[in-house]
Amino acid sequence: MVQPVEAADRLVVPAGGRSARIGDLGAPIGTIAALLQTRMATAPNTIAFLAPGREALTFEALARQLADAADTLAAAGYGRGSRIAIALPDGASTAAVMLAVLCCATCVPINPESDADALRRLYRRLRVDAVIVDLATPGVARSVAHELDLPLIMLHVPTDAAAGEFTLQCGVRPGRAPVARAWPGADDVALVLHTSGTTGNSKGVPLTQRSQYESALHRVALFGMPPHERGLCVTPLFTATSIRRSLLPPLAAGGSVVCVPRFDADAMLDWLAEFEPTFYAAGPAVHRAVMDALDRRGGAPRHALRYIVSGSTALSGELQQRLEDAFGVPLIQTYAMTETGTIAQNPLPPGQRRPGSVGLAVQGEVVIADERGTHLPAGASGEIVVRGPQVFRGYEDDPDANRHAFRGEWFRTGDVGHLDPDGYLYVTGRLKEIINRGGFKVPSVEVDAALLAHPGVAEAATFGIEHPTLGEDVVSVVVQRANATCAANELRDFLFDRLAVYKVPSRIVAVTAIPKTPLGKVRRRELANALAPALRPSYAPPRDLHEQTVAGIFADVLACEPAGSHDNFFALGGDSLRGAQVVARLNEAFGCNLDVGSLFRRPTVAEFAAEIQTANRDRSVPAIVPLPRSRQGRNDEPSSAA
Repeated sequence: MVQPVEAADRLVVPAGGRSARIGDLGAPIGTIAALLQTRMATAPNTIAFLAPGREALTFEALARQLADAADTLAAAGYGRGSRIAIALPDGASTAAVMLAVLCCATCVPINPESDADALRRLYRRLRVDAVIVDLATPGVARSVAHELDLPLIMLHVPTDAAAGEFTLQCGVRPGRAPVARAWPGADDVALVLHTSGTTGNSKGVPLTQRSQYESALHRVALFGMPPHERGLCVTPLFTATSIRRSLLPPLAAGGSVVCVPRFDADAMLDWLAEFEPTFYAAGPAVHRAVMDALDRRGGAPRHALRYIVSGSTALSGELQQRLEDAFGVPLIQTYAMTETGTIAQNPLPPGQRRPGSVGLAVQGEVVIADERGTHLPAGASGEIVVRGPQVFRGYEDDPDANRHAFRGEWFRTGDVGHLDPDGYLYVTGRLKEIINRGGFKVPSVEVDAALLAHPGVAEAATFGIEHPTLGEDVVSVVVQRANATCAANELRDFLFDRLAVYKVPSRIVAVTAIPKTPLGKVRRRELANALAPALRPSYAPPRDLHEQTVAGIFADVLACEPAGSHDNFFALGGDSLRGAQVVARLNEAFGCNLDVGSLFRRPTVAEFAAEIQTANRDRSVPAIVPLPRSRQGRNDEPSSAA
């Protein structure tokens, strides 16, 4: 078992201990080292890294950091082909360590806040050789490495260090000899990322040096990045978004990166003024938090932004407009995946950005395919499939996943969308997040977008649950804005004006938080289990004659136990056909003229009873419809029938 590193067996190269730049060593073209070496050789005194409370780090100092780290790792037996996991908190030093590993070995970024079981799976699945952890911070990443007998490499950041400055401390490992330091080749694996696992087990995604080199240069060209480009990195550094969008491209352009310890919406407004970044890239959750901070502050701060980038998941048109109005710069929606890099992107002005679209294909080809793989014409909806040099070669050690993921050269994204006649791509959902409600297909993201248009809704997530006759039913959860109160029937009324009836959720539940991945993608699979108690409320007897009558007819038509005041017709197993029977019987009983749509709007016993009273306020109330004796009683509760 590996023990913590002790002073007597450390191999330490202090920061600044060398004068060589990586450019002096001639890194092969097509590698990340080559991406950086030109700037280090031609403009060594320009700034590479900035961070709150730290002095800026120049490209010359960064070159020494990378060379020092490569020497330290080589002396401990790690070099080209070694898989070094990085389980570190966000910050400029972590970003610099990632660059160092990318320039001499294979980098395996890990979420340092993962639980022990997840870390065990990742360390083993991704074939990690050693783990870099923070010397000053004990944690699960370190303890699991001990448990698995994985060597530890300690990161030390002096209290007075500049942004991105660090030293590495490697314990001497019996049986591991020093290796000669050598740059990776263009076809070597640079990064091993892993999928988020929102719909299944995580899979290893190996990405070559060449693919990341070309991806960075492509983004430099796509955004027209000048040498003074400066990215503000607010997404977790272990993610593909952070590495491939916020870190590598601005450095490749000769610009700089602002690295912060963690995202803080209020502090971000100060970072925009202090560091003057020219862009930041994030998902909708970050953008929404920024807008909330702007609302609290009462206006946008001084800034130097040229544009804002949005990815990870769909951004509502309303939020996009608010951001553009607040900052006075374009928001560029992009569509990318860990396995493919950027698939499509809206152009910068004066190029046309179309509302709701993630833009035009970049780097490769994009088509829409049906279930058999047949390519579909413009306007037709189906699975988005892509091919091109930016697409990865396949998941590691997972032939079943690869068989499912590829049709010949085409990679199946698992996303649903369509192309317009001009080639603009619209992403409308995930195949596994399309809810089949009695044969009608309901895209979760479309319902989410409609809910987010309500002024009282801060977040929304829609998912499917099992239903005895429909197959699946539609349920949404919402997080309300501060000081807002949105009743479920108010939100349903709002949605009926914006969605087809079959897309409106039968239940809308208010929650305090929605489970998400680190990039803000909703973990929809967790929602049904987490909300099971809330989806079937405890029994409450009907409170008056109207509720008793409605509850009795619900139970008769559905052949179920007596319904309670808060029970939902669709949660009890109802559908539109039996809903029509319910409404017909209640119209006959009360002399009303309600249609079946009113049951979709007011699906609980109490709500529909109130709807009847409103529609027929001046009519007399009939006697209660008696329940069959066999169903008088629910869960041993006394019957509510008279």
